[in-house]
Amino acid sequence: MTIVLPRWPVQRQLLQQPRLRESPVFVCRQNTRGVLSVVSWAWVMPPEKRKGFQPVIQPGFSLSEALAVLTSAYGERASRVARIIYEDSIGDIRVLETLGRWCHRFSPVVAIGPDVIRAIDHGKVKKQSIRSVNSLQIDVSDTARFFGGELPLVRMVVWILAARGIHARAAIADTPVASWAAALCAGQIATKSQQPLGDLCKKVSRSVRGSPCLEKKGPRSSRHGHWLSRQQRWVLVPPGQQQQFLGSMPITSLRLPVDVVDSLAEVGVESIGQLLRLPRVSLQERFGSVISLQISRFLGDASDPLTPLQGSDLLGATHSFEMPILCRDLDFKYFRQLIESLVHQCLRPLAVTNRGVSSLQVRLDTNGVPGSTVLEVGLYKPTAKASHLVDLVMLRFERTHLPREITGVSIEVLSAGTLPCRQQTLFRGPAQSDMSQFEILLNRLTSRLGSGAVVEPRLLSDIQPEASWVAAPVVQVIGTSGSCRSGHLLESKKTQIPKSVVGPSRPTFLLARPRLLEVSSLGVHGLPVRFSWKGQIHVVMRTRGPERIETAWWRGPTVRRDYYIFETNRGGRFWMFRGLQKRAWFLHGTYG
Repeated sequence: MTIVLPRWPVQRQLLQQPRLRESPVFVCRQNTRGVLSVVSWAWVMPPEKRKGFQPVIQPGFSLSEALAVLTSAYGERASRVARIIYEDSIGDIRVLETLGRWCHRFSPVVAIGPDVIRAIDHGKVKKQSIRSVNSLQIDVSDTARFFGGELPLVRMVVWILAARGIHARAAIADTPVASWAAALCAGQIATKSQQPLGDLCKKVSRSVRGSPCLEKKGPRSSRHGHWLSRQQRWVLVPPGQQQQFLGSMPITSLRLPVDVVDSLAEVGVESIGQLLRLPRVSLQERFGSVISLQISRFLGDASDPLTPLQGSDLLGATHSFEMPILCRDLDFKYFRQLIESLVHQCLRPLAVTNRGVSSLQVRLDTNGVPGSTVLEVGLYKPTAKASHLVDLVMLRFERTHLPREITGVSIEVLSAGTLPCRQQTLFRGPAQSDMSQFEILLNRLTSRLGSGAVVEPRLLSDIQPEASWVAAPVVQVIGTSGSCRSGHLLESKKTQIPKSVVGPSRPTFLLARPRLLEVSSLGVHGLPVRFSWKGQIHVVMRTRGPERIETAWWRGPTVRRDYYIFETNRGGRFWMFRGLQKRAWFLHGTYG
């Protein structure tokens, strides 16, 4: 099974910073000539008037070309509010590896997929290739039966990732090359498979035209086919039929080099079916062994082993009941003891290596897969204290709607981290414990209120004061906190502590939005001599500044400000600026 994550670089940025969904986001890479080229882009919430329109911006476009296309499609304001982010390929791979470790629940063999190579032609200029890694490959040959078959498994994978805000396409085939090609072209396969379904509906409607009760079911089938074409993001290739099923797909889905694809396109070979009809001897003489090897791997004639991720063994414990138990008859004390015993089984191997649990998952199994209840608990810092983990799990159960009956309980460690070393005291203190009270409070508040209700300010690399921080969850639902991110699903180690951009002096208290001030009199240089704030008149005694702050043209409405520090007769210090466009004075912060 192959899981393809379209536009993965920009998907990861949107998962880390949900506020970017309101603006077009471009992830760019700087080439040797200093030109920024687009690696990936997306606009999740475009204007309502042009919501169904999608401009064609391919990977490899220069940033100026991409913004010109965006302006022609949505207007000049779209290019001004666009956000430009530099590519972080190492962070993309690290987060993809973490996602691969999370996919070990489906199979013990999970590997990072191959590189995606895209090229863009600029006329006489040589083609530029854009490489990116955006897929995972899982060996489900022996594990699909545990999930009800291959079709329920591939459908469940897409649904689970979609519930976590990750857009994915998945496909299952006999070989890794065939599954990767099917997942990459899942949208085209769904569109092509809709035509036979429509022809079948027409034949059925013609044959049952004389039956009034069956005529009512005709439109119902057509609507069902339309729903599949819109919602289906998974493909199941029949065993041994990858040649017939994927014959119309482009040859770029075979992971061939760009120059080989261009040479084949010059002679009219653009699909897999056309390539398979050519004699392999002539292909071997013209292109070497690269095409013959990929064709053999596609058909299953040559082996294509997966390189599994290293050091990603997940710990877990499971308890199955002899017969289904009704949740309304479940003893709370017995259930807590059961959870405690399962947590001890997970912690025992970690204690040997001085590691603790950073996040875990509790699953209540039922007779049907759709009825399973899954709870995920994240911690601020790793811990090996079983009683604290049990308390967090029970707090989650208090605000969770439980199923009618359960057949088993399983606990799985999603991520683990090294335990912090604490100084031991000679004499036992009255309140000595392994965890600080602050960490315990954060974990309990997150379990009871949710991860989005407990946030912390996090600095961003932005010169504009109101955009230099963001309220980020202290403890994530999947993974660890911002201070300990090993194994985090949505973050990378490279962006753990961003370097802040600050001026020579910043106020202690920063207002959420600048407040317009009533300046009663101005001095010789246009600086305020007397102003009113909170019903009091302040007389300026000393002035320091200016400090000019300007934003780039692609940030949206241009911000041009001159900041000053004013000391008044009442002993206050105010951080104020004058807008160079409106020529008005605003208060942005205070120093006490």
